[in-house]
Amino acid sequence: MSRSLPRGFVPIVLLVLCVAHVALGLALLPGAMFAKYPDSARLLTSGRMLPEQGADFSPLYLILNVALSPTPLRWVQSIAGALGLIAVYVLGARLLSRPVGLLAAALVAVTTPVLLYEATLEPDLLVMVLNLGALAMLAHARPSFPKHWLVGAGVLLGLSGATRPTGLAILVLATGWMLWERRREARGASLLAGALLLGTGMFSSWLPAQIIRATVGSHLGATMSAGAVLHMGNRPEGTGLGAQPPTLIKQYEAQLRSPERPDHAHSLYRQFARAEAGEDLSPSRTELYWMRKTLNFALEEPGTVLGLFGRKLAFFLFGPEGHDLVEVRRAEAHLAGLPLLDAQVLGLLGVAGLGALLARRRSVGLIVLYLAASTALAVGFYVVSRYRLAALPAWVLFASALAVMAFESRRAPRVLGLLTVGLALCLALPTFFPFVRDVERMLARTEAVGSPGAALNTALQQGRYDEATQAFEQLQAAHPFTALARPLRGVPFESPVVAERSGAMSVEKLGLETPMDLYFASELARRAGHCDQALPAAHAAQDAGYRGALYDTSLDPALVVADCLLSRGDRAGALKAAEASLNERGGTLDALAFAVAGAESLATDAEEQRARWDAKLFAIHDLLSASHARGLARLRWGNFTGALQDADAVLAAIPDVAVTHHLRAAALTGLGRHAEALRAYARALQLLPGHNFATRPLEDTVAMALAEAAEAPGVLSVATEHHLRAGRLELARDLAARASKLAPEDKNLARIAQELAQARPSGVPIPPPPSPRATRSATPPEP
Repeated sequence: MSRSLPRGFVPIVLLVLCVAHVALGLALLPGAMFAKYPDSARLLTSGRMLPEQGADFSPLYLILNVALSPTPLRWVQSIAGALGLIAVYVLGARLLSRPVGLLAAALVAVTTPVLLYEATLEPDLLVMVLNLGALAMLAHARPSFPKHWLVGAGVLLGLSGATRPTGLAILVLATGWMLWERRREARGASLLAGALLLGTGMFSSWLPAQIIRATVGSHLGATMSAGAVLHMGNRPEGTGLGAQPPTLIKQYEAQLRSPERPDHAHSLYRQFARAEAGEDLSPSRTELYWMRKTLNFALEEPGTVLGLFGRKLAFFLFGPEGHDLVEVRRAEAHLAGLPLLDAQVLGLLGVAGLGALLARRRSVGLIVLYLAASTALAVGFYVVSRYRLAALPAWVLFASALAVMAFESRRAPRVLGLLTVGLALCLALPTFFPFVRDVERMLARTEAVGSPGAALNTALQQGRYDEATQAFEQLQAAHPFTALARPLRGVPFESPVVAERSGAMSVEKLGLETPMDLYFASELARRAGHCDQALPAAHAAQDAGYRGALYDTSLDPALVVADCLLSRGDRAGALKAAEASLNERGGTLDALAFAVAGAESLATDAEEQRARWDAKLFAIHDLLSASHARGLARLRWGNFTGALQDADAVLAAIPDVAVTHHLRAAALTGLGRHAEALRAYARALQLLPGHNFATRPLEDTVAMALAEAAEAPGVLSVATEHHLRAGRLELARDLAARASKLAPEDKNLARIAQELAQARPSGVPIPPPPSPRATRSATPPEP
C-alpha cells in the first residue's frame, strides 16, 4: 500500500489542512459551548468548591479552565485538533502508508464531531488528541523505541489519564504493545523500556490530580465519579445509547440547578447512596455503592445485561450520533446542511476497511488495540458521541485504507468486487439492528415536526398559552414524554384533548410504519382515554420488540397495556402485562414497581412473587428511587396508605424532594386527608415552581380547600397554580387577583396576578373543577 509522494509535498499538505481546519472550526462555531467547567473553575478560584466536588471533574481539564478563560481555551482546542491531524497522518504513514495517512488527516479535518467538540468545553477532544499524539510517537519510534520517544508518549498518555481516568487503560495497552514489538530483544532492556513508559505515564497522570487534591482536598478514589457513571450506563432500562440516570435524581437536580452547582448530579448520587448505606459513607465508598448496584443488576438479570452490552457495542461501532449535551445538539443542527462527515458513516466505512486489512494480514495491531480499548471503555460505561470521539481516528484510518486499496485495485476487478461487496454489507449493518433504527427514527420524528421547543419557551414566557399549547402538541406528537424534560406551567399537558390532538398529528405526519411509531401512538391514545385504540397498537409494538427509555422511565408497550387494563378494572390482566414486560427485559424500575403494587392488591394469589419482585426492586435500584417508583405505582393501584409510606420514606432521607412531596399530597388526597395534602402540595410548588405537577390526583383537595378557606391567600395561591396547570386560566386569573387583593404586601402574588391578567388562554376545553365533597377536613387547610 506504499506510494511515493513528491519531496516536501506532505508537510505542505499537512500545513494547509491544519490551517484550513482551524479556520473552518472557528468560522462555523466561533464561540465556546457548555459552561460546566468554567463555572467549576470559578468555584475553585474563589475558594467555594467543596472537597467532594473537586473529585467530580477532570483534574487536568479543570486546571486548564482555571488557567484559561473560555474563549482562549476554545482556540487552544482548535489548535489541538489541528495537531491531531498531524498525529493521524503519522500513525497512518508509519503503520499503513503515506497516502492513507494523508487521506485520514483530510477526513478528520472535515468531520462533524471533531468540529463540534473543539468548540465544547469538555475534555473529550483533548483526550483524543493526547492519545493520538502518544500513539503517533510510539509508531514513529518503533522498532528501537528510543527513550525520549517513550518519555514523550508516556507524558501524553499520562495527561490523557489525568484528563479522563479511562485513558490509563490506553497507557497499559500501549505498554503491552511496545513490549510485544520488542519481544526479540533482551528481556531486561525491554522491561526497562516498559517501566519507563508506564512510570512516566502514571506520574503524569498523578500530578494534576494531586494539584486539585492539594487545593480543595478532593478524594482520589472518587475521581470523576466512576461508580455513578458505571451505574447510569448499565441500567435495566438501557437502550444502548446514552445514560439512564435515575429519574428522581434528574428531577431533584432540576430543582437545585444553579451556577454554584455546575454538575450537581454527582453530589446527588452520593446523597442517594448515603440515604441507604449511611450518612458517614466516604465519597470513595459511595462509588463502590453504585458499583454494587450495577453488579446486582448483572447477577439478577444476566440476560438483560448481555443484551444491553450488545446494543452498546452496535451503537459504538455504527450507530447514529448521540449527543448528551443540549448545546451540542443545537450546534449539530446548525451544521446539518454542510458537506461534513459524520461518525456513523465513518464507522461503517471503518468496519469495512478493518475487514479488508485483516483479510490482507496487514499489521495494524496498535490501532486495533487502541480501538478495542476505546470500545471496551465506552461499552463498559455508556455510549455517547463525545465518548466515541476517541475511537473516531481509528475508523478514519481504516476507511482511508479501504479507499486506497480500492484505488490501487482499480485494474483488478475481482479484488475491487470483493471490496465492494464487503462495503455494501457493512453499510447495511444498521438495518439488521432494530434499536439502531429506532434512534434514527426518533431523529426523523423530531425533524418532521420542526423545532417548536424555542417557540414553546418564548410563548410561555410571554403568557401566550394558546401558542405554547400548539407547540407542545407538536413536541408531544414527536415524543410523548417531552413533559418529563421541560417546564409547561400554563399548558394543559394532562388534557385528553391535547393528547388526542398530538396523537392525530403523530399518525398523520409521522405514520405507523415502525414499532416506535406504534408505541408512541398507543401511549397518546391511552392518555386521550382511547384504550380501544391504544391496546392493538401497544400489542403490535410489543410483538415487534420495541423498548425505549427516558432516564430510567421505561418506554414500554407492555406497560401501556397494563395501564389500560388497570383503568378498565382488569387487575389480574394488568399484573400479567407487567410480568410480561419483566420477562422480556428484567429488572426495569417501572415494571418492577408496578408488579409489586399489583401483586399487593392480589395478595392471596401472588404473595410469593411479590416478595421476589420487591427484593429485586431494592437490590437493583437505589432505596429512594425504588421507594418513589413503588409509591407512584401504589397510587395507580389505589393503595394510598402504601404510597404515603413510600413518600414518607423518601422524605425522611431527603426532606426537600419536590416530586415526592407531590406524591405524598396525592396519597393524602386518596386517604381523604385534604388539609395535609394541601400543605404537601404547597411545599412541592414552593420547591419546584415551574414543574409539571399532575393536577388530577389533587382536584378534590384543592376544591375542599377553597370551600373551607376561600379567603386565605395561601390557599388561593396554591389553587391558582393548580388550575393554571390544569388549563383553567380564567379561574386561575380570578384566584390570583383575589389572593393579591387579600395580601397586597406580597409582591410575588401581585406579579402572578399581573402575569395572568395579560395571559391568553390555551384554547383547550377543560372540564370545570369538581365540587367539594360532603365530608370535610377535620382541620382547616394552612399551606
